[in-house]
Amino acid sequence: MKTKPIEAHAADALLNRRLTVNLPAPWLLRAFGKQAIRYGIPFPTGETLCRMASLFCRMDLDLKELKAGDLGTTLECIARNGKRVSRVIAEGMVGNSVFSRWMVRPLAWYIRCHTTMKGMAELAQVILLMASPEGFMNTITSVATMNLMAPTESQPEKKGS
Repeated sequence: MKTKPIEAHAADALLNRRLTVNLPAPWLLRAFGKQAIRYGIPFPTGETLCRMASLFCRMDLDLKELKAGDLGTTLECIARNGKRVSRVIAEGMVGNSVFSRWMVRPLAWYIRCHTTMKGMAELAQVILLMASPEGFMNTITSVATMNLMAPTESQPEKKGS
């Protein structure tokens, strides 16, 4: 399979085309010799980002405990949040159309069963890089700093005559 140069990926990003990633093929395709399938990830919209953030907030993660590296804590976190993590990734992969929304749970199951944890982490990083939450953060900070009740001067006052 030919890979596209980085410049072609950059052009696709500027044109809002889907970013293609390789996922492990289902067993039926593997029986016929196809090891991977190409899947196009759309650029997440605001609604997709809100759904992903909502799922992430339900996880109740303690990052300090996870970074400590205790195996028991890590396994407990995977047991509690493994399905939600795959659903967050699937939400970012299906896009925003009404017809693709029914694919979230089956795609999450497929990702969970056929990719490694490293592969799931790479998919999550790709989706977050494509989502670019910096725009959302800039919007929130600019709205937070606005004081709508403060008087605005339409014309500067002139002193003297």
